[in-house]
Amino acid sequence: MYRLFKNGLSLKTQVYGLIILISVISFFVRVVTDVQTTRHYLQTQMGSHAQDTATSLGLSISPYLDDESLMIAQTMATAIFDSGYYKQIKFTDMQSNVVFELTNPKRVESVPGWFINAVELNAPTMSSELNNGWVMAGTLNVTSHAGQSYLTLWEHTKRSFYGSFLLLAGSLAVAFLILGTVFRPLKAVEHQAQLVTRKRFTLNDQIPVARELRTVTKAINNMVINLQSTFDSLTKQTQTLTEEVYIDPLTGLGNRRSFENHFSSVVDTITEDAPITAMMITLPSLTNINQTVSYQDGDEHVYDVSTTLQSILSELTNTKLFKLNGSTFIALAPFDVPFLNKTKLDINDAFSQKKNSLHVNGFANLSLVSVEKGSSLGSVLSALDTGCTIGDTAATNKVDKDTLFSVKQWRALIQSIIDSGEVSFSVQAVKQANSEHQQCYFEVFAHFIHEGEKVNNGHLFAMAEKLNLTEELDKKIIRNFVNVKEQYPKDVFALNLSKAALYSTDFIEWLTLYATTKPILKTNLLFELHEISLLYNVHVASLHIDAIKDIGINVCVEHFGTSLTSFRYLQGLDIEFVKIDGSYIQDLLDNTQSQFFIQTVNNICHGFGIKVLACLIEKPETLKALEKLGCDGVQGNLIMPPSQIVKTNNNGVNKEFTFCPNTLKFCN
Repeated sequence: MYRLFKNGLSLKTQVYGLIILISVISFFVRVVTDVQTTRHYLQTQMGSHAQDTATSLGLSISPYLDDESLMIAQTMATAIFDSGYYKQIKFTDMQSNVVFELTNPKRVESVPGWFINAVELNAPTMSSELNNGWVMAGTLNVTSHAGQSYLTLWEHTKRSFYGSFLLLAGSLAVAFLILGTVFRPLKAVEHQAQLVTRKRFTLNDQIPVARELRTVTKAINNMVINLQSTFDSLTKQTQTLTEEVYIDPLTGLGNRRSFENHFSSVVDTITEDAPITAMMITLPSLTNINQTVSYQDGDEHVYDVSTTLQSILSELTNTKLFKLNGSTFIALAPFDVPFLNKTKLDINDAFSQKKNSLHVNGFANLSLVSVEKGSSLGSVLSALDTGCTIGDTAATNKVDKDTLFSVKQWRALIQSIIDSGEVSFSVQAVKQANSEHQQCYFEVFAHFIHEGEKVNNGHLFAMAEKLNLTEELDKKIIRNFVNVKEQYPKDVFALNLSKAALYSTDFIEWLTLYATTKPILKTNLLFELHEISLLYNVHVASLHIDAIKDIGINVCVEHFGTSLTSFRYLQGLDIEFVKIDGSYIQDLLDNTQSQFFIQTVNNICHGFGIKVLACLIEKPETLKALEKLGCDGVQGNLIMPPSQIVKTNNNGVNKEFTFCPNTLKFCN
């Protein structure tokens, strides 16, 4: 019922319902009116018939009212009475003594009792005064019998009911055929409008005959054409800017400027639980290939290294690869150095298989450096360059092999966490722009605890993705977070959803069923999806986002713009928010390209009805600039740093969770 009132009744349902209601009312009114008219006619007919009989019978028996001939009069009355049309014939003398009386109490058996009770017929009694010569002899009373009238009325009612019903059915059939023809184009208009709300622009070729619907259809088509034109223009401008400023034309990777922006956005967010490691790969033989063979072969060498690195690093969640200059690649990975030892071995093995006589100085050099919080870009690049120049690869490989954590051990650890590990949560408010404490939502960060120690999320999810266990970790987070959500039903929370869960049909089915047992998930909940995960297969992702939206859960695309690709994929995605990647925020005040990028994102997304959020805000000046550029929501330590959700009661039944005071002021 709630869903019915929320979504409203369709016009087709309302019109069909109105027609059916009017038709049914007309049907019953027609039948009742017909019955009442016939009843009134039969009532009058019985009265007229009784009066005629009383008059004619009275004249017939008047000569036989003396004592000797009275039997003749009674016989004549009996002959008329036996016809069955009369309930009673009674003759009384002047002293009101009954001379003779004939009575017929029989009822008509073929007429239902409920009909007789519902339609009452009053048998009329008519009188005639009789004379014996010049002397008044008495009064003859004739009462009609209603049985025959009831039978006549019942048969007439059945004929009227069946005839009216056939007329009703025929009229409704014709009306539905006509309305179906009228509403068919309206259904197409409704479908087109629904697609527009889901950011999918399609033209409606079915132009209705009705003038009003024709006008609406043409207006929506024009709106779709204008939106598509504006979208194409803005995306083309943004793509051109991105390609010129942030993308290396040979490999399609982010260039030095893109790397510097990304480095600035993450260097101050490093913690013990969220480390960053920089990896540099140099090509010492590139100059020799360019000089001894050709520059084209040199470009092929660079491109080959690029594809190899992208293939291996794609297994590391949220790792970004850049081309720093002609012979240098650099990657930033959210893991510590020991965890990347296996990846380093994989890269060295892949390079060793490609080495040939042209690589006189080696195929490639590789070094890893742990980035400390607040480190300068120059110091990190210097340490990496030194590592590539003088590093002992063989010795490093030996240490790596000795310190690797086996896949079997990782599987056992992750399975143990899924089965019995604890989950703690912290939140950070995403505030509505140009407001004091009004929230867009709370972003939720989950932390897994195993044997009393917090597990590094980056390492955990990276290995879980390799072992196909990420989906189970997401389920565990959702099941544990329900307890918090039930205590704060009015507040909007956002949970991060992994790539594996997004593309898993089994996960979507599980989520749908779980939401029926935990209805709290259907309101004020949001899933944040990484843009890189979304771009893996936009078509499938769009279908699963629709399924998530049908449950009642909204969607946000985070790290928006980090892929350095066209925004055309936004068309057709039914999402609520996009969160701009922090690399565009750090140098916003001094970088006009970043300002233009954010302004363009706002124009594109607002045209789709998508709200734009900005994160990693540390300075008041940056906040003001973002609000001026039109962002809808802001997030960062300036607004509120992440705050842990504290569990104060571990009863298992009445679990209570509290926020810190700075967080509570953003609660609804």
